[in-house]
Amino acid sequence: MVDGKVFKRSKRSTSGLKMSEEVKEFRISPSLLVPLIILTAVLSFIGTVEIALNGSVGGAFMCRYAWGTVSKTMGIPIMSLLVILLAFPFKYLRGRLSPSMLVSLYIVGAAVAMYGIGHYETFACWPVGFARTLLYTEPEFLPVAESWWWMPPHDVVELIVAGGVATDWGAWSGAILFWSLYLLVFYLFGSSVMLLFRRRWLDIERVPFPYVIATHELIRRVSGERGLEKTMKWFIIGFVIALLFEIQVTCTYVWPWWPDLLAWRGTAVDETSPQGCVCIYPNDPIESTLVWWPGYTKNILPFLVYYLAPLDVLLSAWVFFLIVVILAQIAYMMGYYTGVFDMGSACRILGWAGSDISPLFGPPYYWMWVTMIGGTFAVTVMMMFHARSYLAETIRLAMRGGRSPEEANEPFTYRQIYIFIILSAIILLAFCFSAGLSIGTSLAVLIVGAFINTVAAAYVLGLSGCGYIHERALWPSWPLRFIWPTAPQNYSADWIMSHVFMHTGLNHVTHGVQTGAYLTIQNLKMGGLAKINLRDVFILTTIASIIAIFVGNATRVWIINLLGVGRVPIWGGCSVTEWCDNDFARYAQAPPAEFQFTAGAAGFLITMILFLLRARFIWWPLHPVGFILATGVAPNWMREWNAMLGAWIAKFLTLRVGGSRAYEEYGVPFVSGGIAGYALSNLIAYLVGTVRFFIPF
Repeated sequence: MVDGKVFKRSKRSTSGLKMSEEVKEFRISPSLLVPLIILTAVLSFIGTVEIALNGSVGGAFMCRYAWGTVSKTMGIPIMSLLVILLAFPFKYLRGRLSPSMLVSLYIVGAAVAMYGIGHYETFACWPVGFARTLLYTEPEFLPVAESWWWMPPHDVVELIVAGGVATDWGAWSGAILFWSLYLLVFYLFGSSVMLLFRRRWLDIERVPFPYVIATHELIRRVSGERGLEKTMKWFIIGFVIALLFEIQVTCTYVWPWWPDLLAWRGTAVDETSPQGCVCIYPNDPIESTLVWWPGYTKNILPFLVYYLAPLDVLLSAWVFFLIVVILAQIAYMMGYYTGVFDMGSACRILGWAGSDISPLFGPPYYWMWVTMIGGTFAVTVMMMFHARSYLAETIRLAMRGGRSPEEANEPFTYRQIYIFIILSAIILLAFCFSAGLSIGTSLAVLIVGAFINTVAAAYVLGLSGCGYIHERALWPSWPLRFIWPTAPQNYSADWIMSHVFMHTGLNHVTHGVQTGAYLTIQNLKMGGLAKINLRDVFILTTIASIIAIFVGNATRVWIINLLGVGRVPIWGGCSVTEWCDNDFARYAQAPPAEFQFTAGAAGFLITMILFLLRARFIWWPLHPVGFILATGVAPNWMREWNAMLGAWIAKFLTLRVGGSRAYEEYGVPFVSGGIAGYALSNLIAYLVGTVRFFIPF
């Protein structure tokens, strides 16, 4: 079913292969495509039904467990791990599962997790959640919303309130098509950009992508690769610890009488969210003393993932976190943040009681704007600057045509890749125009949302394992301030849909704008590690994504019509003008445009200086990505500073005591096993949640 082939290269390639060296490279057989397509559709359907059933149960079964992705920062496609674990018993029937077969399953699982299932909030947003806003939109704007070609008729949307109705596929076809195209056009552009950076990031810089390293380790063990027997016990230990940890959490939610060994139900001074984030109340001794005390995380997953990140990134993250704590205390002594000690940590992070009282959002530092505008822009600029000779080479080769030795390992020639980028950019702009966006807002979505934010987010994810950019609160629409320094007088399709793409579009890893880039670059990373033909990897990724997108969206419409929004919680219980940072009042809560741009400029300079210091002085210990993680919105919202500190301590001790050998033979297998155990716990929890849906207990 999978045929191995030997390829000879006549010249030295950029990956360091010597002249005429033979490399065994596996191809994904065309005969596998039909079974893999069927598997993609089946898993997308089952996964979407499961996310609806568990959402109906609520609590942790909605917000913690997943077969898609699990949090804003930890965008791990759980299904990609589950399909490998579920394939494990078949090795005893076949004797051995080939790595190429397992990688094919991984690609399908990743596409299903990112697009066919997604995060619960993706399920809750579209197509049905957005259409539901028709029921609450003000009479003066309702005719405009009803005129959009992707909105179902008002009377059809009313049926989802009670549910129990057959789906009117004709009425819902526009919504399914629009939101499927939305995901697809951003996939095409993001994946094309990742094709361009692939050799630079994966072959030259060797960006790790922690989740892929852990999953590849799992594939090696499931495939029965020789030489791993001595380290198997560390894989099993990590697997058992993570599985038992998560079973303890699950049992805490299922049975009130279960001993709360991890204090997951909260205490008098704190509350633990289903994600494991500990929200601190004002009466906590530390919270009533330190201005910037965002809480911490109990979630085991970020501890595991961050262990695989570079030491200097982890060190820099918690050092910069301490600097922010100190600076916030100084600002308080200078008269800022009045009333901060009356608020808990959640309000301090996102400024729900007013951004001026938030050390993250408000003066005098405006860290949110410093990092999310300036820091993000600086990371993308430095990626382009460091790769300037590489990009010039790709342009030269694209102009020359043909396939050069430098392109030997690439899925496509550089000419083809640049054509992909240009065509996908045109398609993305055309889609924005069809949604009612103007030329200015469409370019903002393309240049900032789809390119600048995506390149920075994908690189930081690859280096640290953290999706730092994923939280929609206030900041993402900053480029729209060039068009609307203040909110206009009336709502329009241009205003609403540009905010939907800029805010909701990046709120979670699976919300569409960055999803395709993450999926493509990580799948290409896996293909390189497993020596699978990268062209085959990309083609399978694209086919699986298209199938997963359309099946997932159609299944969401069907299951909501069947069960009704009274039973399955979704978004949309508001006017479309108030959807997720669309409204004028929310726009006004952010600092004025000049403050945002000034803070962004400062963040750009800080990040650039950190990059330059790191490049100029070998001894310089602080990594600019550490600054991004310490001050970025998602890591702070998920309270993961202590996970970075804990991972740094564990990795530092591993390398200090046993060196790189201990890291490779003990640390990596332990973490890989832990992440696999975490994934299996999500499978078990969802099955428990499904039983509770039908038989409450």
